[in-house]
Amino acid sequence: MKNTLQTSLYNIHCVRFSELSITQFYMLAKLRQDVFIVEQQSIYTDLDGLDSEAIHFLCWSSIQVDTQLIGYARYRLCESSGLVKIERVVLAAPARGKGVGKQLMQTILQDIQTQHAGAQISLSSQVTAQAFYQKLGFVATGECYDDGGIEHITMCYLP
Repeated sequence: MKNTLQTSLYNIHCVRFSELSITQFYMLAKLRQDVFIVEQQSIYTDLDGLDSEAIHFLCWSSIQVDTQLIGYARYRLCESSGLVKIERVVLAAPARGKGVGKQLMQTILQDIQTQHAGAQISLSSQVTAQAFYQKLGFVATGECYDDGGIEHITMCYLP
C-alpha cells in the first residue's frame, strides 16, 4: 500500500500498520505523546489498540523518509457503520502555520475517497482547530464534549 506524496519541503508517506518499521512507529508515538500528552497536558491512553486497524500518514521534514517526523494522522474504517474516522492529526510545533496540516489532510481525504468512495468521513476536532477543519469542508455536528481535558466537537466531511 505504500504511497508517497513529495513536495520540495516534505514527504507524506502512507502505510498500513504492518508496513511501519519499529523506528517509524516509535517516532509517530513519540510525536503524539509530545504534543497531545506533554504539550497539551492531556492525560489519556494514546496507544488505544486501534493503530493496527488504521492507515497511517507520516509527514517527513524532507523528501527522505525516516528523517524528522513533522506531522502524522491516521484513519480507519469502522466496518459496523461504514464510517471512516480520521484520528490523531498532529503537527510538530515547527511545522504549524506553514500549510503542512492542510496538505496532510488533503492527502488523507483523497486517499479515503479513492479507497472508500462514498463513505461518510468524520473526525473529533479540538474546538481550537474547528476553523481549520471547516476550511477543508468539515461541518460541526452535535455539542462540544471533554476528551482528555480538552474541548472537542465531532465534525463530518461534506465535499
